[in-house]
Amino acid sequence: MRRGVGLLALVIGCSHGPTAPATGTAQGPGLVLTEGTVRGLTLPTYPDGTPHRFAEDQGHVVVVDVWATWCAPCVESLPGLQALQLRFAARGLRTYAVNIDVGPGEIPGFLARTAISLPILLDPDGNALDSTLGLRGMPTTWVVDRSGKVRARHEGFVGDLDAVQADVERLLAERR
Repeated sequence: MRRGVGLLALVIGCSHGPTAPATGTAQGPGLVLTEGTVRGLTLPTYPDGTPHRFAEDQGHVVVVDVWATWCAPCVESLPGLQALQLRFAARGLRTYAVNIDVGPGEIPGFLARTAISLPILLDPDGNALDSTLGLRGMPTTWVVDRSGKVRARHEGFVGDLDAVQADVERLLAERR
């Protein structure tokens, strides 16, 4: 029952635009501390299912974005996230697009129509992201510091990723 209710909430969140911003303690303009860490999170990669352990990203700033083929704002944000990854990869950024479609059957067609080359991880129904990071709506993007701590959550997409980029730049500038 929880899985069905959670998926319904995600569909509603996606179809009605951005959800309310996360609350927390400000750490400078636009940067909000949130609870959670990705260190213990492991998700299968697409297409081969090889486990990706976020603990292996220690020392890198990480962007985790949740998307689905049926969520137009999610799909719209992916090219911007890819551009962000290309811009900051040499400085230590890693970006993952986590697909929550119930099955990966729609992903090959989607990739054939787009130029997205971000690593895709799978979390059918969003259960792992929900239990680890409190996934509340779609799209959602988390920005994670070099130690694996979630430092910002961005919910909704309104046409630009300026706030995500500002958070990435701030975290990349922090001393290791």
